[in-house]
Amino acid sequence: MKYKYLGTGAAEGMPATFCACPVCRRSREEGGKSLRMRSCTLLGDGLLIDLSPDIHAQSLRFGLELSRVKTIVFTHAHPDHEDHYALQMRGTASCAILPDMPEEENVLDLYGERWVKARFEEVLREERVLSSRFCFHEVRPFEPFEAGGYTFYPLRANHRPAHVEECLIYAISDGRTAILYANDTGELSEENDAYLQAQGLSFSVVSMDCARGLLPGDGHMGFKECLALRERLQKRGLVKENTRYILNHLSHMNDMTHSEWEAFAAPYGIEIAYDGLEVNA
Repeated sequence: MKYKYLGTGAAEGMPATFCACPVCRRSREEGGKSLRMRSCTLLGDGLLIDLSPDIHAQSLRFGLELSRVKTIVFTHAHPDHEDHYALQMRGTASCAILPDMPEEENVLDLYGERWVKARFEEVLREERVLSSRFCFHEVRPFEPFEAGGYTFYPLRANHRPAHVEECLIYAISDGRTAILYANDTGELSEENDAYLQAQGLSFSVVSMDCARGLLPGDGHMGFKECLALRERLQKRGLVKENTRYILNHLSHMNDMTHSEWEAFAAPYGIEIAYDGLEVNA
């Protein structure tokens, strides 16, 4: 299984768009891997996890032909993960001239919980948007589904109260190996651990939200929560001896540039994601 981080920043980007804090200043000076667009990941060649408001810039930077993307799996409905406007453009004939094939083969399959669906339905209310270009599949925690040749196991994220919005993270398997993609979540509940054990999964890669950096976790994890998650997965037998642990969804709250993060996390055996990082699981 292979995937590519197209964006590894939090909602405000890194450095944050209008921010002049010390770490944003240092990140602008350092450039390169310290410049992070909003979170989005390409799994294989035709499946996106989330749709970043930076998707146009990401497609240009990495030479992606987005007309080939047939599937998007959403973690939650926040606008830095579900770009309303990009979906509207994909559904407008004059804005997206799709490859020469039958219209029914140009359908974009979207997967997400009911809050994602409600936000997507706002797109369909736009006058020129063709509903025939989309097919929405509602997903629920702990109900696996097949998408783009992969099996997704939706888990409950600890991002917002469930009565406000049900946010998800995913275990993903191609039948040979599995990864845990844990963005936009605080410390995870043990119900997720028990469920993963019941599925018989063992992760080759664990991608973890670390937007809080060295601060205490809240609806995002900090480094302390990431270390605790690794320990829990190890105790439960859900990872391998050579599993890779990668920090993602980084923000200026973590108060470190990319090179500073690398130096800090290396003794712990933890990697730092950056825009364009390709991972083979």
